[in-house]
Amino acid sequence: MKPILLTLTLILSSGMSQIVEAKTPIKNPSWDLQDPPIVNQLTQNSESITIGKAADLITQWLNTKSRIFAPPFDRESLGNLTTGVLYADSLKAINFLQENNGYYQYGVQKVESIERFAASGNKATIEVKVTEDTTLYKNGKIIESSFNTKLVRYNLEQWDGLWRIANSQVMN
Repeated sequence: MKPILLTLTLILSSGMSQIVEAKTPIKNPSWDLQDPPIVNQLTQNSESITIGKAADLITQWLNTKSRIFAPPFDRESLGNLTTGVLYADSLKAINFLQENNGYYQYGVQKVESIERFAASGNKATIEVKVTEDTTLYKNGKIIESSFNTKLVRYNLEQWDGLWRIANSQVMN
């Protein structure tokens, strides 16, 4: 009875969404909960993001913004790194910049420290202190420039096995 209880605990802790997201359909499913292929499949799909991988994703986002928000406006990288609200808002920003002959240029962009991190299933939240040197140009002239360190909360989501940034919010 212990092996069955252990298997049930694994299935329940992985969450129902993980069961639905199994990539390989099971033909003629066996009701034997000790079936190794099912357990292995659930274990592989239920891995949560680590604090290091979350910080790497934020660093990749910061480093890619200079290609996303300046000609030729790299929408493919945007789609690879973001989802949800951040993706939609960033597309609007790109369109606005293109229509108004504007773009951003970035200097220093750095994650200074990780303040908080939590992950559960296919969602995670990380708060980091970010230093950014940002300059907005319109018609080749500087419109606005800033260099500061902010506390930013990023909400992350996993889709099709890839982690993306769904939203961000400046906390201070």
